[in-house]
Amino acid sequence: MSTIGRNRHLGIRVLPVVFFVTFFFLVAAYITGPAILEWFLVVKSPTVKADALVLMAGSRYQRLPVVVELYRQGVAPKIYLTNDGVRGAWSKKHQKNLYLVEWSREYLQGKGVPEEAIELLNFIKSGSYYDALNTRDHVLGNGAVRSLLVVTSDYHTRRTLWTFNQVFAGTNVKIAVFPIPKDPDYKGRRLRVMTTELVKLVYYLVRYGLFPVG
Repeated sequence: MSTIGRNRHLGIRVLPVVFFVTFFFLVAAYITGPAILEWFLVVKSPTVKADALVLMAGSRYQRLPVVVELYRQGVAPKIYLTNDGVRGAWSKKHQKNLYLVEWSREYLQGKGVPEEAIELLNFIKSGSYYDALNTRDHVLGNGAVRSLLVVTSDYHTRRTLWTFNQVFAGTNVKIAVFPIPKDPDYKGRRLRVMTTELVKLVYYLVRYGLFPVG
């Protein structure tokens, strides 16, 4: 049996366990509240210095200020902006509708981050997995990069860390994540956000872990 065949056979055997654990967490969350999901989904680790910060696309009004602060603290000399391919508002300065990743660059420059410290990543397709792929392609073209600190919302850190480690497997690049503190806007809908993220995490584990692409 080929390696792919063995992996798929193992995936089929493990799948019921994955779904049972997911069901357990969902039931527990709706009984006790989102705390149990926060315990599982939020990765808390010390802030480490890195060769570059990677800002995950989305929730940019919450994530960008944190990236600016980390840069000012000297955590990393470079900022990589992942690209979700979404076009944003009209820019009088540039006389066109900028992509959200371009608006993020404008914000960073407005906060004093020099242009040479900001690098926009390519866009293939929207999603955390593709953000990781685009980051890997960019990093592998730069032999000086050996560590990344990925900045994203707290509930998204578990899936982000797993995805980047999966995509960067076999490289010498170390991955860490930095969770953005709870967004006050999520108060009252925190449970829905967390349960949705749990479902996405399970999908990633199945699609890219148990039954990997290719």
